[in-house]
Parts: sequence; C-alpha cells; structure tokens
Amino acid sequence: MAYLFVKDFRTKKSLGQNFIYDTNFLESILDKLNISKTDTVIEIGTGPGTLTVCIAKRARSVITYEIDKRLEDTLNQQFAGLKNVQLVFKDALEVTDFPPDFLLVANIPYYITTPIILKFLSEPRCREICILVQDEVARRIVAKPGTKDYGALSVTVQARADCKIIRAVPRGIFRPVPKVDSAFVTIKKVQARQVPLDTFDTLVKGMFAARRKTCLNALKQVMPEQETEKVLVECGIDPTCRPEQVTVEKFVKLSQYLSQFDNKK
Repeated sequence: MAYLFVKDFRTKKSLGQNFIYDTNFLESILDKLNISKTDTVIEIGTGPGTLTVCIAKRARSVITYEIDKRLEDTLNQQFAGLKNVQLVFKDALEVTDFPPDFLLVANIPYYITTPIILKFLSEPRCREICILVQDEVARRIVAKPGTKDYGALSVTVQARADCKIIRAVPRGIFRPVPKVDSAFVTIKKVQARQVPLDTFDTLVKGMFAARRKTCLNALKQVMPEQETEKVLVECGIDPTCRPEQVTVEKFVKLSQYLSQFDNKK
C-alpha cells in the first residue's frame, strides 16, 4: 500500500474529519471516473491532499477547497511542484465563481452531504458529482420506488441525474475510523427532462413530509387550492397510493402539470 500521512495532526470531530491515506485505494476509485487531461476538477474537502495528488495526475487542473487552515503548511508542501493544483481555504458552500464545465469530487463531512449535493445539482457549470457519502445516504440516492430507502432525496437527485454506486468504502480504510461504512457515488446530470424546479422541489419535499398519507391527502397539504384527485389521475398516479410508490417520472409529470397553475398566478 502507498500512504501519505499528515504528521502530528489531530483531526477534529466537529469538522467531521476522516481521511483516506491509501493512494492505491483512491486510484482504484478514480479509475472508474474517467477523468481526462482536458478536465477541470473541483475538489471539496482537501484533507491531507492524498486524493488531490491522485486527481492532479489525471486532470488538466484541480481547484481544491478546505476550511481547516491548520493544514496549510502541510498542503503547501504536499502540492509543491504541482502547477495544476489551486488550494483555496474557503467553505465551498459559499463559493459562486466556479469555472465552466467542471467535475466535482468530494470527500466531505457527512453532515453537509445533502447541502453539497443540492448546491451542485443546481449549479449549471457542474456536469457530474462524484462524492463519498455514508452508506445509508448512498442507498437513498439510488433507491427505487417502493423500497424503504426511497424518499425525497432519491427523487430530487434522480430527476436531474443518473446515479450509481461505484464502490463500497469500508470504515477501516479511514483514519480515524468512523462508526459507519461509506460508498462512492456518481451523480451524472442529464438534460433530457424539463423539470420546473421550484414547483418540483416544493412538491417532493411536501409530499414526502407526509409519506405515511395517501398521495391524495399528501398533495392536499402541498397544493390545497388544486383539485388534487383530478390532478393525480391526470398524471397517472393512483390517489390511494403513498408517495414512496410514485416513480420519479410521475413526480416530474405532476410538477409540470402543477407549474402551469403557478405560472398563471
């Protein structure tokens, strides 16, 4: 195994710092991403820079974001001689000036997983998200209708992208070792669907907040002014089924139908 260690560094639990030092393992993940010499990669969560170095060997340029300035000296040494790496100490959730057509790669604290995914799903310059997440979250992202993991996150992501778990990541590969296993997920954006995002996001969030109710009653809570039963039938949805049984395609169709009324207001 090949390792790059950050010497005498104490990780902060409050920052969710769990690092992967095994470059062979990281290379095996990057092999599945097909990063080319023409690609710009945004990395979130530089950590010890191990993954950054691996990406830099494959990409045209890497812009990597880290919030822990204690790592600055180590990372400057780590990236010495790598002219295609730009290190930025800033919260990526606050950044807006991204380059065009970039690929996102992230090993981030689990507590900001969903905000990061939603931010970059809505970022038109990002074409693909490759992210290390808790195993439970990975299952939710790729879940199919009718399963226990299928929910608002599944529908929100799958309406905009093709999602795939490309590698299970056992907890023992991290230092320090977390309490859960992880998985590496790719979220590749698709342009085919015309999704009215404001209506869609309100609809999905509201209906899954009432996921134990029938779709008829759940939709009444979200859109009380609409003839809910008629709307559901028009969109091919059984009013007596539950939100977790509705496919992504039908959620998209329902949002398209309802957006007609929103646009007339």
